[in-house]
Amino acid sequence: MLTPIAGQVRARAHVCALRSRDARVTYGELWERAGQIAAIVSAAARGCGELRVAIGVAPGADWVGGLLGIWRAGTVAVPVNLDHPPARLHQLAGAADLLLHSGGATPSWWPDDKPAIARPPSGAGNFPGLRAEYASTAGGRTACVLHTSGSTGAPKPVVLSHSGLAHRITAFAELYRITAADRVAQLAAASVDVVLWETLLALAVGGTLCVPHGSQRVPGTGLVRWLAAEQVTVATLTPTMLAALPEGTLPELRLLVVGGEALAPARFRYWIERHQVANAYGPTEATIATHVAPHITADDQPAPLGRPVSGVEDFLLDEYDQPVPDGQPGHLHLAGVGLADEYAGLPDRTAHAFPTLTIGGRAVRVYRTGDRARRRPDGQLVYEGRIDRQLNLGGVRLEPEEVEAAALILDGVTAAAALAEPAGGRDVLALHVAVPSGRVTEAALRAHLAGLLPSTAVPARIHLHPSLPLTGYGKPDVHVIAALASPGAVSAAEPDGIAPVSTGPAVVLPDAVRQWWREATGAEPVSVTTDFFSCGGDSLACVELLHRINETFGLEILLADFTAQPTPAFLARALASTTREPS
Repeated sequence: MLTPIAGQVRARAHVCALRSRDARVTYGELWERAGQIAAIVSAAARGCGELRVAIGVAPGADWVGGLLGIWRAGTVAVPVNLDHPPARLHQLAGAADLLLHSGGATPSWWPDDKPAIARPPSGAGNFPGLRAEYASTAGGRTACVLHTSGSTGAPKPVVLSHSGLAHRITAFAELYRITAADRVAQLAAASVDVVLWETLLALAVGGTLCVPHGSQRVPGTGLVRWLAAEQVTVATLTPTMLAALPEGTLPELRLLVVGGEALAPARFRYWIERHQVANAYGPTEATIATHVAPHITADDQPAPLGRPVSGVEDFLLDEYDQPVPDGQPGHLHLAGVGLADEYAGLPDRTAHAFPTLTIGGRAVRVYRTGDRARRRPDGQLVYEGRIDRQLNLGGVRLEPEEVEAAALILDGVTAAAALAEPAGGRDVLALHVAVPSGRVTEAALRAHLAGLLPSTAVPARIHLHPSLPLTGYGKPDVHVIAALASPGAVSAAEPDGIAPVSTGPAVVLPDAVRQWWREATGAEPVSVTTDFFSCGGDSLACVELLHRINETFGLEILLADFTAQPTPAFLARALASTTREPS
């Protein structure tokens, strides 16, 4: 994957490659920074071959330099999201051999028995033994290890190759006509595959990668202003993020790529009428994206997933792994360039997910996506749901079993079932748990989960029950539990009912904050103890709410503080410290 970037370095050494709040970095400077990092990684690797290096730095020039430097050293990148709780990061560290971090003390989540190195300071000279020559493009076969949610309670490490990445980036750069004139937004979290899509799509063609800071990364007025100020031409968002983006004038934005979850075009008529909106589909296990519908219209109902990009084959199979008739739904299997090598260290899971099947008289290695789809007469695929329990909420793939396993670690929880529940016109993650002793509180369980899981996997709703209905196999019956959570279910006063919104003294909040709360949760903040997450809020809505409050009232309420006390009472105390009135 380094070869096209090295070519741009030769041709455009003095052209800006990356823009952020703190830096303007040229291709030559970025390549030199990568060379410095490659030197210290190579020294630490000591000829170990495909050593796996965790990137423990924040998004920006150091992150991109770290990625390229790790590859130049012939080692493997393991991106991690530093916003995850320490316990989660410690778990992800199992897939890496070495940590590249920002400097100072080694992070506490990194295992004591594994080495860690600090990135060199910006502007440092080239290290001995490895000059930052533009022709230096070392790199092994494996490019990176990315983690996806795992049904066994632990994340699955997906191993992707350089050849698969290079093919996919080249295919989409040609399809979307990405050129050196483009400014590509880097909005994805550092641990998901889309961050590679954004970064490499810009650098492989000589374009500019634009990296926002802080609240600019969250859908809201700040992001719209940043997109306009940076004259971004290409941005990638999930439908949930796009739905939260205020309508704004972005004359330079020519391409919006949406993906990660089902798209309802009618909701996005404003954007579709003003910009090219493309719908992309593809799991991490098949290298970022495999299908695209390049021009979505507001009348597409539903939006198609599109056709496979060059080098990718798709098959719709029945339960016997045989092709279904044309127009009928089937289990989507993917094949061709870009399939992951394996789930690292999980041979049984790899064998199940990546079997070799006989299709049309030939042996084909495929990936079982777990998605159901049907093929339209024009050849485009249409999504028809899942064949298993995996959830997709806000563009994030979640295995309910991972959330359930984390809940069961807490003493007093004897059974757990995670599922999607409707709230405020969208689905949110809900967790039902059995607590026979009654000694586990919702707040304690939420704090426990927040210490183990990424924020996107912490349930928006938690329901405590004396027991949960079970199947004949002794497992929680999710179908019955889902029925309990549906509108018209029994009240919380009855056994196995759904907990009501907290009651208590009325709360006094500014009208604007009450309105933002309603928009985020679909419910009123009826008392000082109303729980933001229990009444329909989720992590993305929480970030947007705090961004609005902080920007309007000049505050700096931290996400972690509000998550620990997600109530109007907490907000009222914070707002009492300011005299600024909303404009």
